[in-house]
Amino acid sequence: MQSDELSRASVGVHIVDVDTREVIASCNADKALIPASLIKLFTTASAMKCYEDDATWHTHVGYTGYVTDGVLHGDIVVRGAIDPSLCNSHSSQPVTKFADMLLSAVTQSGIRRIEGNIVVDASLCSMGGWGDWMVEDMGFYYGAACYGVNYKNNEYKLYIRTASEGTQPHIIGSSMPTPEVHYHNHLTVGAKDHSEVYTTPYIPHTLLMGCVPAQRDSFALKCAMPDAPLFMAYDVHHALQKAGIIVDGLPLTDRILREGGRAIPRIDTMLYSHTSDTMGDMVREMLHKSNNLYAESLLRYVALSRDSVASLPRALAIERTLLSQMALDTLALTITDGSGLSRKNVATPRVLASLLVEAYHDASVGERFIMKLPQAGREGSVRSFMARNPLPGILRLKSGSMSGVLCYAGYYQDAEKVYAIVLMSNNHRCKNSTLRSRYELLLRDIFAEK
Repeated sequence: MQSDELSRASVGVHIVDVDTREVIASCNADKALIPASLIKLFTTASAMKCYEDDATWHTHVGYTGYVTDGVLHGDIVVRGAIDPSLCNSHSSQPVTKFADMLLSAVTQSGIRRIEGNIVVDASLCSMGGWGDWMVEDMGFYYGAACYGVNYKNNEYKLYIRTASEGTQPHIIGSSMPTPEVHYHNHLTVGAKDHSEVYTTPYIPHTLLMGCVPAQRDSFALKCAMPDAPLFMAYDVHHALQKAGIIVDGLPLTDRILREGGRAIPRIDTMLYSHTSDTMGDMVREMLHKSNNLYAESLLRYVALSRDSVASLPRALAIERTLLSQMALDTLALTITDGSGLSRKNVATPRVLASLLVEAYHDASVGERFIMKLPQAGREGSVRSFMARNPLPGILRLKSGSMSGVLCYAGYYQDAEKVYAIVLMSNNHRCKNSTLRSRYELLLRDIFAEK
């Protein structure tokens, strides 16, 4: 901490024997710091307090009205369940399963023409509430908003063709049939990628700024869908038409219907019910890949454990109650989202260590909480941490990083004991790789004495 790189940084360390609760090492344990993705540990514990690992949710597909002579006199309706694994390449299920089963169900029902609309109902999750995220994050895939219907990780690729440096690149297409999105292209061609994508949920305008690399036939920007339910509605509409099923109506969502003063149709006849990945699989994906959409979806499921509609404020209130019941000092916490993307989240090293200790002793969380964390040096976002010179025991950690922030928290188990470990730094002046090596040295020094 006395080095030039860290002398002006805010650094906190807290390491505790989880059985005896003895503090093994501590520095600035009560300093409030930005934890970044370590917030996902609170999301995990809260979700596990509400659901078992085998919990699943269901996206329903059906129609209104009736079918005569192959014509549906009504709408096709998709009723969402917030499921972040839906049509997602990170899912344990095939990406095309939902679309294949939907087409099969419509075909088997004898429907060859749809007089009505394709309506995607995302009303299970209230609109708004993105945890005070920075606007520069919300246009990229990792800052995609959470909706009542999440679809293909709520991301798509925008393809750019570039020539020599100093010229303006051209948009040549996207990875899926999207609704009309108006791109305001202020990109320039440079040596490296320093692109900026600005998107506001539900607004069909995307601002592109910064630089993209030169001489690329098809450079991909991984963008956040501005309206995932509407993207799904367009995709289903397109897939049905492509399969030879005529659709007279439009791709619509519950939001569009409400704004037009129209009722949201209810399913009269069920066609297909799609089962999500299990909660255990979702938690593993969230912790290993630090998937923000999974984290935000799991936080909304915390709200659904007590309410019929999920909202971010209600989810955060329930989470705070659950954390209080685990005897955590909630005054040492400010949580505004489920993923840690907001820089308004703060936590002390001590309260993070307390979470790890209490989760370890909580019968409803305990072992499954620990085992979902990736093993340092081997898995997930911590596969490079201590990979070259590992500790003799098992180290399971969650990492958290953003500009000026690098944190780790988790468990170290040697032959005899289990320790809760929290390492946090804000505003350091060195590369993350340099700070990471200092963290590694610290842990080796501490546990070499044990």
